Amino acid sequence: MRYSIVVLLKKPRQFSKFGSIAEIPITDFSENLGQSHIWTKLRNALSKLKLFKSGSNQIETIRRELLSTRLYLLLLFVSISIIIIYTVLSVETTIKTIPMPSQAEYEKLRILHSNSLKCPCEHISVKHKQFMTVNTSFHQVCSSDFVKDVWLDYLFGDGLWYNYERSDLRVRGSAYFGLLSTLCTISQTTIQNSAEQFLTETFVNAEIMPEFEFLSKMSVITQLFETTTPARFSRSLRLLRDITHGNTFISSYFLNWHWWVKFNRSSMTFPTRPVTFDNNCSCGTRSDCTESGGIYLSFSNTQYFSIPGWNVGCSPVETLLHSTLECLYNQTCINLLVYYATTFDIVYPLAINISAMNSRLSSRFPMNTMIDNIVDSLFVEQYKINVSYSTFYNQCTPTYCSYTIKKYNSFLKTMSRLVGLYGGLTVILQFIVPYLIKLAFKIRNRFCINTVTPLT
Repeated sequence: MRYSIVVLLKKPRQFSKFGSIAEIPITDFSENLGQSHIWTKLRNALSKLKLFKSGSNQIETIRRELLSTRLYLLLLFVSISIIIIYTVLSVETTIKTIPMPSQAEYEKLRILHSNSLKCPCEHISVKHKQFMTVNTSFHQVCSSDFVKDVWLDYLFGDGLWYNYERSDLRVRGSAYFGLLSTLCTISQTTIQNSAEQFLTETFVNAEIMPEFEFLSKMSVITQLFETTTPARFSRSLRLLRDITHGNTFISSYFLNWHWWVKFNRSSMTFPTRPVTFDNNCSCGTRSDCTESGGIYLSFSNTQYFSIPGWNVGCSPVETLLHSTLECLYNQTCINLLVYYATTFDIVYPLAINISAMNSRLSSRFPMNTMIDNIVDSLFVEQYKINVSYSTFYNQCTPTYCSYTIKKYNSFLKTMSRLVGLYGGLTVILQFIVPYLIKLAFKIRNRFCINTVTPLT
């Protein structure tokens, strides 16, 4: 059966939808009264709760026991809360170790645990030749007919160089192509020696590294080898050229200085004068003077055949380095050169078959590249350096691989740790709290005794 309490509103202008009288169910009111009554009983029970009982009836003792209980419960609650939060938020780290892992196992571990994986090498120093090979391919001119003795002997002819213009390829040409042959041999020897030295160097690494990182480091190392070896050779050749020109060494082919012997009764002199070109470039002051080379009429500067790209300079070295190999790629040009060389002034007793270089063969040097640039690169077309990561891994031989696993504590583990700490925590608090309260009361009593109240 439901009843209603009639309540008069103090503000008559504010009406409910039923009028000026609001109806409040008694059941809701009684439930609110019951709930507040329960909380009152609970609060009274907690306020009178005593976990530390001495059996004394003294008011101060009872008060200390009540305060000890409250402090004990407060500290216990705070401690348990801290333990729960710490246990839940803490991360457990576990280190796992795999002895003597294979390369496949290492790759799997690297994918799964790349941030913490460590695999120390048994051999931290490995020579390059144990996981690397170095091969090179050279410019085809170093294996062509133009560096062979047959071609050199053919150009040398009768050896009477003074019968020909200084820019004539006959006789003097054997010196140019002989130098070319020598440079090819020196370049190949230099590359071979540098490669052997490079392969005996060691790669030091304490831990095995991923393949991409290893190949990246090897790329830097091999590029350094490919650039430093030609650079050292080029500096040496440049120094030799500067010394030759700076000391005014006279070419026996009249390439830089004209000289002749003059006799008289008292002395013998050698008058000389530097070779000067049509553009007033003098070999006495400069080493890079050049003019077109080819086949000339004897004792005349009349040119019958001009060799494309061939420039005669102030020495055999400068002549070769300031020229190109354009004619040597063209069989027609070679045939004309052989024809003019055998039909003017001298008839060679032997025929010769010289094949031009293959212009379709892939090369990083265009046909009109200066021989100087080819020599600076040691005639190397391509470095073929093979690096084997698998071989490096086997040489390194990781003794073990270790990695860490981090995970948060589970609810069960949190509760088990809390239960384990609860017993010791309650014992400590039961022992410490009464002494803390007792100490607080002693301090308070001493403060009250020593307080001086002034008389008014």
